[in-house]
Amino acid sequence: MAQQQQDSVNEPAKYTMTISRLTVDKLGVKLYDRVSAVIAELVSNSYDADATEVEITAPMGEFLATKPNNQLIDKGYTIEIYDNGIGMTPEEVNNFYLCVGADRRADSKRGDESRGFKRKVMGRKGVGKLAPFGICERIEILTSGGEMVKGEDENGQEVQGYLTAHLILDRSEILQETDSNYEPEVGELDGTVSLKTGTLIKLSKFYKREVPDINILERQLSQRFGISSQDWKIILFDSTKTEDDADYCREVGSFDIITMPDTKITFSEDRNAYRFDGNIFSDLKAGFELNGEFYPITGWAAYSKDPYKDDLMAGIRIYCRGKIAAQTTVFNRGASFSGEYSIRSYLVGEIHADWLDEQEEDLIQTDRRDILWSHELGQEFEQWGLALLKKVGNMSRNPVKKKTWELFKENSNIEERIQQAFPREEQNKIREEAMDFAQLIGQKMREDEVSDPARTEEIVQLSLTFGPHVTLDRKLREAADDTEGTPIAVVAEILKIARIAELSSFGRIADDRVRVINRVETLKDDKQTLEAAFQDLIEQAPWLIDPQWSPITQNQSFTTLKQEFQKYYVENTGEDIQLKDFTDPNKRADFVLSNEENVIQIIEIKRPKHKFENSEMERLDKYVEQMASFLAEESHKDFTKVFKGFHVTLVCDDEKLTGVYKTAFEGLRKDGTLTYISWTSFLNRTRKMHQDFLNEAERQKRHAAQGS
Repeated sequence: MAQQQQDSVNEPAKYTMTISRLTVDKLGVKLYDRVSAVIAELVSNSYDADATEVEITAPMGEFLATKPNNQLIDKGYTIEIYDNGIGMTPEEVNNFYLCVGADRRADSKRGDESRGFKRKVMGRKGVGKLAPFGICERIEILTSGGEMVKGEDENGQEVQGYLTAHLILDRSEILQETDSNYEPEVGELDGTVSLKTGTLIKLSKFYKREVPDINILERQLSQRFGISSQDWKIILFDSTKTEDDADYCREVGSFDIITMPDTKITFSEDRNAYRFDGNIFSDLKAGFELNGEFYPITGWAAYSKDPYKDDLMAGIRIYCRGKIAAQTTVFNRGASFSGEYSIRSYLVGEIHADWLDEQEEDLIQTDRRDILWSHELGQEFEQWGLALLKKVGNMSRNPVKKKTWELFKENSNIEERIQQAFPREEQNKIREEAMDFAQLIGQKMREDEVSDPARTEEIVQLSLTFGPHVTLDRKLREAADDTEGTPIAVVAEILKIARIAELSSFGRIADDRVRVINRVETLKDDKQTLEAAFQDLIEQAPWLIDPQWSPITQNQSFTTLKQEFQKYYVENTGEDIQLKDFTDPNKRADFVLSNEENVIQIIEIKRPKHKFENSEMERLDKYVEQMASFLAEESHKDFTKVFKGFHVTLVCDDEKLTGVYKTAFEGLRKDGTLTYISWTSFLNRTRKMHQDFLNEAERQKRHAAQGS
């Protein structure tokens, strides 16, 4: 062998690549179009070559080419990947490197492990060497290896060292339509001798691709290689910076993720158990069995301290022989399952399954973006993963709730708000109940909800309202069970709590109503608002018409009246009409029909600045006439026993009625059948009553809280 190498020093080697043009296109451009993925493939080759150090030099954060007017212009950059591995001789380049698609592990000369460190090699398919063609046209290889020989170095000096192969691959020439084998260009250093082993891959003539900045590339490579070894180092150099620049050089470290306390499950060599919080459990194995064979899995899974900041940390990274094989958040599970938000937002991990590409059929997709879950072994792995998701979810439930609750307390200031609302010493129980209620709801909120001021404020208000009510309920139960307490003292305490609870409830109702009024005013000032929007508001909040009206309570008599009147109206006028009370707001009515204090309320609301016209008065008059006639019918006397009559409310800013329509309008107002109010009066009356009520409720609440 040494003699063959010595003879070849005097005669440059001729290199030949046998490969289909389609293979280069499919395995190069189509699979590897990102710079980080290409570099990772070349780094994995360095690992298999027993390198202890890999140096990557590139223009970090730069586009490698431009494309103005669809014209590709190379910017003259290069990317260099150098390693101090065992390298290759010219003969090995021909037999192995230029033989695309050969299974390296099935090769008796190279085998499944590296020569020196006995590493389980990452490569198998023999196509990673084509990855650079996804980003560039030209690949230059300079490699020295084999046994030591005598020869001339690059300067023509006689030395003893390692024979060098130097060749250049050109994608455009490889893709020529010809049946002939491709013969790469031979470099000027081919056949020389180098003092040390190693390989330099130099890429040039790029497509428009962007190199990540040095910090991002460091994280990307750290994420792709789950290798922990003192004999392995990757160093990045930014060719656009000088050595004194802080970002000139970066060593790739481990991919660290801060996990949420008390959520981490770890798997080790113990097949029948896993560890959680220092304890060993056996209800989930560190692997699974299939057809009598056990497939081991090591690593860990947990929840991250914070939601994902980028795709690199999303989910569980699955490694095979130290190189990433896939990344998954749900192990191929479909959407819409219990706990999906937490799993997709917080689940992280790193598991190693070296058997993924040791099968007759490789389970790793060529671009290493996923696993063939449809394979029999993939299906078993999927089931194991789903069991892991369930286990992590169950064990992480309480820590997640704790974290969410802490975040809610910080964002809502709930403790201080409750203390301000119920400051007295004897109100301690109310404070406790309010806080318990807030925690019950707050800890179950999602991260985005906890960060939403409107959502947190809603929970705060509910807590302040429910705290006194829950305390009152507990006091009543205690009083019922207490046979020895002083009745007067117990009743006095209950009345105090009841007063606070009552004021909290009414204050909440008044506050909500003021919010609705603000919404009405916003709609009123918007010229695009349709009349239907106002009627919908009235249907949902009838108290807008009269602040003393209570929310509608459905009763059978009123439902029957409405149904019968609709039929009566059609029979007498030949016109169809839609009438609905406020309890069913799905369909717009001709008028809003309501029952308040046993009076049938007919409500018509027009958009602001609208002038009530003759045609509208004719319709309203017909409606009033038919309602009066309906109630006067002998067959409808049962309705008049329940309802004292009917009344019309018209909300409209102005009218332009004439003749008989004007007379009819004034007649209805004079006999009390019609109340006519403008938008200004309508809003002022409603706002004032509710604002006054709110202010009074707050005053009395403070009064009760102070115990004076």
